[in-house]
Amino acid sequence: MVEKSNQKNVKVLAFGEILFDIIEGEPFLGGAPLNFAAHFARLGGESYIFSRVGNDELGKKALVDIENIGVKTAFIQNDTRYETGTVDVILSSGQPDYTIVENVAYDFIEPGIIKDDLKQFNFDILYYGTLAQRNQESRKTLRKLIEQVKFKHVFYDVNLRKNFFSREILEFSLQSCTILKLNDEEVNILGLIFFNEHLSLESFAQKIADKFLIDIVIITVGAKGCVIHGNNYSHFVKGYPAEVVDTVGAGDSFSAAFLYQYFKNQDPILAADLANQLGAFVASCRGPIPHYSNEIKRKLGISFP
Repeated sequence: MVEKSNQKNVKVLAFGEILFDIIEGEPFLGGAPLNFAAHFARLGGESYIFSRVGNDELGKKALVDIENIGVKTAFIQNDTRYETGTVDVILSSGQPDYTIVENVAYDFIEPGIIKDDLKQFNFDILYYGTLAQRNQESRKTLRKLIEQVKFKHVFYDVNLRKNFFSREILEFSLQSCTILKLNDEEVNILGLIFFNEHLSLESFAQKIADKFLIDIVIITVGAKGCVIHGNNYSHFVKGYPAEVVDTVGAGDSFSAAFLYQYFKNQDPILAADLANQLGAFVASCRGPIPHYSNEIKRKLGISFP
């Protein structure tokens, strides 16, 4: 459900996976929802994540590290049966290939806190992706969350991973969001699933928005930029060149910057431009949540400490 909010301090709830990306043998705390929440907090928002970690060393480390990056841990559950999620990432020319471990803690997120705790927080934005819906337990919890808690914006970042999705998962996710983000490769996949044809980016954006009554559709095209489609507009917003180190987390930082800026000024084109700048910066760094340079802080209007 969606409602308007008059809050000045933007408050976001990210639902989904907490995991460690193992990149060239080095562990990086990540997972798209957490990456998003961390960047949103750095931009000046108030970020919470609704997830689950194992009762293991990685889970304990995750809780400490998440607090240190500015994301609230009040809605992170502890699992005594399943381990904290991990992903082996192999980079080829900066592009990641993933081996995602199944049956880990974030596959079993429980809904118990929704009724009594989450509602009173008056969140402005809900963020979710696809991977955390692969198991029916977490999938049911997300559905209860969307049904029982009101948000101003509901943001679905498709983020398809391997074969961890189905038409049914995609259909529910698209029906439930007000803002959709996906990349040009995912356009081809969803175009075939829902329209049985390959579509141009602009045509797909129009069709998917009409079919699922989505307010804003964002299609990223790597360093080239992104398409922004709304009720009365469709624009291509150019990207920014970057010397790519790895692209892990770049799309998540884009999502955070877009949502934060759009919530503040209601200008999707400006929000997309700033999101492109942050995405390019993150792609030029190692890991999904790098420290921001003074230059990118200036561009994004972030106050210096």
